[in-house]
Amino acid sequence: MSVHIEVASHYEFLRAYVEQIPASFNSMGTAVHSARNVIRVDIQNNIKLVIKSYRQIYIFNRFFYANIVPSKAKRAFLYAQRLISKGFQTPTPVAYIECVDNGLMRDSYFISTYIDYQPLKDIYQLPREEALQILDQLAAFTCHLHAAGIYHKDYSIGNILFKKNHEGYYDFSLVDNNRMRFAKGSFADRMKNLRRLDLPLPMLAYFCQQYARVNGENDLLSLTTMLNYRKHRLVYRTRKDRMKHIFRWFLPFGQA
Repeated sequence: MSVHIEVASHYEFLRAYVEQIPASFNSMGTAVHSARNVIRVDIQNNIKLVIKSYRQIYIFNRFFYANIVPSKAKRAFLYAQRLISKGFQTPTPVAYIECVDNGLMRDSYFISTYIDYQPLKDIYQLPREEALQILDQLAAFTCHLHAAGIYHKDYSIGNILFKKNHEGYYDFSLVDNNRMRFAKGSFADRMKNLRRLDLPLPMLAYFCQQYARVNGENDLLSLTTMLNYRKHRLVYRTRKDRMKHIFRWFLPFGQA
């Protein structure tokens, strides 16, 4: 098996630690998420780290990630660097690891620093006035993202983190950055990018209204266009889940 490791220059002193991850991942730190992907939090050299393991992928993808396209771990690392270079917040990328066995991607890992932010889904628990303030500032943040030509392909309430700063405003940080597009987008592109924001409809309508106002666009047109894309996404996802179920039945060996 071949192992490729890339460590950010500022974290070269952690290389020996990073090299241990493929063999010791399951015993490192504490697991905070365990599903198709596994996320563990660990502390090394007084730095709190997040280690994400991308696993259980179909054999076809294992071939593509090893030979044709960049792995999810590599993309997460590179896209995080690109976000930071453009002035947007995301956990600082530390390293990524790719483990290839017989021409197939066996495992890959993305390591970043830990940040003490809340996921946007916690907005449900906040007082209405505070929630509206967050949505106001999220709308402006999203407009800035799009103006910079940044489109997070899973722009959802689980991948947007927030924290109130010392000045009373909210800072936002993006995670799960392995699927992104960097390009100038049209109105349709921007509305399509918002379709994964699974907020309750009143919150979503308010967010779209604020987003449209920041951009000087029609708020009703923005909302109806985005909801149309959202409906198509739900239909597509239902069909895709059915096909995945059939695929898994015929190819039970297709996962790592």
